Amino acid sequence: MKKPKKHADLDLFARMLKVFADTPWLHYGLWLEGETPSFPKVRQAQERYVDKLLALLPPAPASILDIGGGTGAMAGRLASLGYEVEMLTPSDVQVGIAREALGDSVTVHLSRLEEFFPGRRFEVCLFSESYQYIPLAASFAKLEELLAPGGRVVIADCFRSDAFQGGRAIGGGHRYARFLEAVEEAGFAITSNEDVTALAAPSIEIDRMLYRDVLAPVVTQLGGLLEERRPGTHWLATRAYRMFVSGNERQRIADRLKAEYRTPELFIENNTYRFMTLERRAG
Repeated sequence: MKKPKKHADLDLFARMLKVFADTPWLHYGLWLEGETPSFPKVRQAQERYVDKLLALLPPAPASILDIGGGTGAMAGRLASLGYEVEMLTPSDVQVGIAREALGDSVTVHLSRLEEFFPGRRFEVCLFSESYQYIPLAASFAKLEELLAPGGRVVIADCFRSDAFQGGRAIGGGHRYARFLEAVEEAGFAITSNEDVTALAAPSIEIDRMLYRDVLAPVVTQLGGLLEERRPGTHWLATRAYRMFVSGNERQRIADRLKAEYRTPELFIENNTYRFMTLERRAG
């Protein structure tokens, strides 16, 4: 199973957050008005996110499928609260971390949603910043297979707003307007819907600090040291990088390290971040 670039980026981001913020979570935090984002506050902001998500769930021991469960932090929290939990992720790195952390308390599947056939249904299908990676056309057909009668879909994720004009703007996800159309076409109804874009946006500063202020200086310094002390090795490494990494990918990496297009203001301009629940329409 080939890993998409976005999943590789998430694996790196998870490792950096664990080191610099001592947090197991991969998702955005929700920040208080006027609060200055910093590494020591990341976990607290992310716990606010978790509390808001938990409030959308039925009481334990409801059965939950955590779709795109990352390193298993959410699945572990849910299991500790008495829920019956299974999770899936297409990242073999994340699966390894999750299985080691969760043991027998949660069944962890290495799979994309489109290829997942558990042979059972769940009272909740949960997407915590994973819905944006699911093809929109396939998502509701699959949910019809997975959702138990009377069950609900819970989504906490980023969507592209009407203002998004394309290009490499911070954020991501499906067009929100198109998502609303797909909900209607699939026979679902949105039963709760909260816009938390302004509360989530300060998390972009943490992303910028990790890549621009931590990772980029390290890469630059290591490259300079190698060029100074091992010029032949540096030449070979540079040639190999240009040979095996495409120009577009090299530009993507360079832009990621500079992080100039990743600001809270641009996030708010191009996205809408939503906490929502969906159910099948009656009749």
